[in-house]
Amino acid sequence: MRVNDKIETAHRAIKDVSMEVDKLADQVSAIEKSISKEAKVPEFQFTTLIEILMRQAIKLDNIAAEGDAFAQKNLQGKRVQKCVKTLDTLKISNARVKPVIVTTKCETFDPSPAMAQWEVFD
Repeated sequence: MRVNDKIETAHRAIKDVSMEVDKLADQVSAIEKSISKEAKVPEFQFTTLIEILMRQAIKLDNIAAEGDAFAQKNLQGKRVQKCVKTLDTLKISNARVKPVIVTTKCETFDPSPAMAQWEVFD
């Protein structure tokens, strides 16, 4: 009975990590879409997501699993690694994105000769 409890505990812990990784993977894909549209993403978003993913990897490492649970644990570990690698690549791409700078060209007018006499100061 105790062996089944350990297996169930491992499965639940892996499922919890899996659900969190799913949410984080959605955020990674949202960043990927933003960068593909030439939008600049703040640096802290990359750092924060990588940090959270690494915490999930640590949680996975602390789960004692055997058999099917071990295979699921490895699968989730690879997903975390893939997300971190994608974020690293996107971080480099994001550095290459140039911010959009809007400039306007102002039209200037030459003053008329009559106006020039009034504007001259000694």
